[in-house]
Amino acid sequence: ETYDFSKHMAVEGDLVASQYPGLENLELKQQVLYAPMMSAVVSEIALVEAANDEDAAAVEEIFQTRIDTQVDGGAWYPETIQGWVDHAQVVRNGNYVMLIANENSDAIVEAFEALFA
Repeated sequence: ETYDFSKHMAVEGDLVASQYPGLENLELKQQVLYAPMMSAVVSEIALVEAANDEDAAAVEEIFQTRIDTQVDGGAWYPETIQGWVDHAQVVRNGNYVMLIANENSDAIVEAFEALFA
């Protein structure tokens, strides 16, 4: 299945440090970070390949902090906060780490994990 993230913007430059503090200091082989243009929409995807296990573990913590921040009021609206509670996950396989906050998060996590099967 294909999921539409076309109405999202790339998270780049200063936005990386504001949404994922610390990520800019890690050694990453590649990163793809997308967030919706409207903050009231719960749909964010962040995929990272870290250079090593230590940085992958740090990415996992940074992504979990992003979820916790949104759940603790960063998402502003009660229904948006609940969306983060219900649909946000961090998954890791080796040096690959993904944060997904989307109504299809379970299926997206399944597709991510299938890449390593």
